[in-house]
Amino acid sequence: MQNLSYLMGAEEISDKELGDLDIEISGKAESGHRMLKIPDEKVLRYIEVIKMKMTPGFWNEIVGEREIIFIFKFKDGKIKEYKLSPANEQEISDLCESFNDEPPRKAANVYKYISENKFITILCLNTTRV
Repeated sequence: MQNLSYLMGAEEISDKELGDLDIEISGKAESGHRMLKIPDEKVLRYIEVIKMKMTPGFWNEIVGEREIIFIFKFKDGKIKEYKLSPANEQEISDLCESFNDEPPRKAANVYKYISENKFITILCLNTTRV
């Protein structure tokens, strides 16, 4: 499985720049958000680009076969990166809710955010079928 990402808040990242990294743009939403397939060997470089150019106040997740990486860029430019685990799921969920201006919940909802993205859900389901 390739790594998947639904890229929002990235007006400074051009399609050409993504193409130069061998990242496939498999679709675009009406909003301009891009649906990406990222080869394993390009994930670290993609993360560098996200950290440098993502608009403050957004987050990006990279869904891979073995891990899910979240990168949050706060409005003040501060960046936090996480590999999703049971130990940090609640903290990631709280950040997702905060960045979306949603009220905090007591239970973690990280998988809710991922499952609401049809691009990631459909591709993950299609990839895991035998």
